[in-house]
Amino acid sequence: MSESQKVLIADSSKLARRLTEKLVKKIRPYTDVITVETVEQAITKLQDNRVDLIISALRLSDDDGTKICQYVRENLHYLPVIIVSGDVDSRVQERIMSSDVTDYIDKAAGQKGLEIFLRGLLRPDDQINGKILYIEDSAVVAHATKKLLQNHNLDITHTLSVTDAKAIIPTKDSAYDGFELVLTDYYLKNNETALEILDFVRNDLGLDKIEMPFVIMTGDENTENQKQILNLGANDLIGKPVNQEALVKKIKFQIRFTQFHREKSKNK
Repeated sequence: MSESQKVLIADSSKLARRLTEKLVKKIRPYTDVITVETVEQAITKLQDNRVDLIISALRLSDDDGTKICQYVRENLHYLPVIIVSGDVDSRVQERIMSSDVTDYIDKAAGQKGLEIFLRGLLRPDDQINGKILYIEDSAVVAHATKKLLQNHNLDITHTLSVTDAKAIIPTKDSAYDGFELVLTDYYLKNNETALEILDFVRNDLGLDKIEMPFVIMTGDENTENQKQILNLGANDLIGKPVNQEALVKKIKFQIRFTQFHREKSKNK
């Protein structure tokens, strides 16, 4: 059975926590929901649990909700952090809102507005399809991985090297229009590594973690090295040998949020 999605809800109001939890489970009945009322409690839960989405009030009883975002960005894989608040708009206009926050919704939108927002973000995995640029120099591994992902309605463009990948996405528009995720092995032939394509997409093309997510496969179990890869712009890592179910889950999760963000940006 697939691991259920985990959502962390942080709000000082018991009623608000209960309403948001009810809403999340209405959209995805089998979601595991963790509720907390302080920043300290949130960070403790994040240390003990792998969470897929955070929904937080802007102000919690012990500190600002953006402190949760800062912790996530510094210590964990990439995941959406949604801030729900009545005064978010003013803080955005005054450029006070931290860039660590991936999205926000104004409380003035009410529960129905929040439901519409979350429904777009939390739609079931079986409704997710997307276009992936896949870099892998082993023909055997590539064949098995492509077959796995294609069985999950994902469109795969496979290339053997970073050099070939750069030729496929020479411009920002060609990357953005052509793909919704990059999946790559860390070590490739001819001394290439995933960091080269990561640097190209993040710095040369200017596409951030929301616009073009990266999932990197690595056999390096050193946590400091893993943290460095995430700090350089990867959204998530998956260890080798690769667990197929975990790979599909990670990819669909990242594509889901990217598609949601792109659709939201298009409709502004």
